[in-house]
Amino acid sequence: MDSDLCIYTSTSVYYCRTGSLGIKEKTLMDGKKIKKLVIALILVILAGLAYLFLLRYSDKQKEAESQKEQEEAAASVVFETDTDEVSSISFSGDDGILTFEKKNDTWICPDDSVFQMNENKIQKLLADISSVSCTRELDARGDLAQFGLEEPANTIQISLSDGTEKDLYIGDKNTSTHELYFQTEEKSDKVYMTKTAFDSDFAGKLQDFAAYTDFPKVKPETMTEFDVDKEEDSYVLIMTGDDQCTVEDEEGESQLANLNLVGMVQDNVSNIIWYQDLEYNCSDYVKYGLDDPQMVLTVKYKDGEEAKEFELSVGDEDENGNYYARLNELPEIHTIRGEYLTDLLKSSAASYWSLTYSFVSIGDLDKLEVTRDGATHVLRKETQTTKGGLESVKWLVDEQEVDEKLFTDFYYACVSVTAQERLESVPEENGDEALKLVYTLTDGSKKEITYYEEDQNFYTVIYEDGTKAAHTNKLYVKTMTEKLDRLLEELK
Repeated sequence: MDSDLCIYTSTSVYYCRTGSLGIKEKTLMDGKKIKKLVIALILVILAGLAYLFLLRYSDKQKEAESQKEQEEAAASVVFETDTDEVSSISFSGDDGILTFEKKNDTWICPDDSVFQMNENKIQKLLADISSVSCTRELDARGDLAQFGLEEPANTIQISLSDGTEKDLYIGDKNTSTHELYFQTEEKSDKVYMTKTAFDSDFAGKLQDFAAYTDFPKVKPETMTEFDVDKEEDSYVLIMTGDDQCTVEDEEGESQLANLNLVGMVQDNVSNIIWYQDLEYNCSDYVKYGLDDPQMVLTVKYKDGEEAKEFELSVGDEDENGNYYARLNELPEIHTIRGEYLTDLLKSSAASYWSLTYSFVSIGDLDKLEVTRDGATHVLRKETQTTKGGLESVKWLVDEQEVDEKLFTDFYYACVSVTAQERLESVPEENGDEALKLVYTLTDGSKKEITYYEEDQNFYTVIYEDGTKAAHTNKLYVKTMTEKLDRLLEELK
């Protein structure tokens, strides 16, 4: 029936083709998709296996190469020493033969009872002689001069605890490879080349191998006082820990210090490290200017709850701009980079004076009298308690209530001014008075600040009962007067 239907009925033929045959085609397509997914999955698995194989092969190759390098290195070792058995080492230094001996597990210099060995330095020497590999073996054929070995540049003599003596003869450095020529037997025909830095490690003066005291590492926030003692302009910086610092001059006068400047000096001291170690047991301080230091800095700080301090003496400046220095009167001489000390050496108490002079908390204000162009205006706040127990504040100018924002804008313009620079003395004569502010505080005390014309850029400001002076930028006063004008317009 279906067959006939498909033959004779055009609509059914369409149905057959689009219905029954379409389902078969869809089934075939789904099967192809699954087949493709399976093939793709197999390919991914094969790729992963191939990657793992390559990784393992690469690791084995590296392991084989490393083992080969180790074997080649071992095969090229031409000199070995059991460093645990070494009892002494000697070699040519800048000032003659240097000898170090091991006594009771401590390395000493038999020629200097004060000398203390730098542990890192002796370990470096021992590492150099423990196993010496050559990169190349040469036949000298009696011509040792071409390698600098006719008269070796240095001879390293090694004594072992059993009495055995070993020597290494160091020649010139190859100008192409920068490797050293050396021999294990004097005047033999065998010459070796090595990368071991015998020329720099086994060189220098006795002081280069000495142990030195490190400069104290102190965090800035733990510092409490700097006592800067100089021939002139001595001062003391006191860090109270409450975001305030004071500076005291030679006469004992104390003033608030500029926190930014104090912070810079704290950071400088905290970052100091010895630039050079020059002497471990100095007997002549004159040549360093340390017999009469140009500055003695005493740093006081807290280590937990314990109060500690150290003293740094600073002498002359060397040809490179560094300063000779001595810690806690130890006989050691060092240099310190000039950048860490210049601010302390060149400054006075006045250098640290705070540039803030105008701040008065509005909470402490009883009234502010403002005088300009001969007219004085009185600003004050009036606090009243309502029947409900709440407080209300009125802002008054010449006893007239004004807008709070206009009042506070002017007030904070007045108390936010900082100086451009402090003056070491109060000028005897000033220009015309531009603005005068007299603050009366709730405790009855007063603070008077007066601005005088100086030049086109600055006003001279006199404050603290006329005892201190500074220069301040005219823009500050311009802002104050503009806000005052807006405030006074409210009164019209």
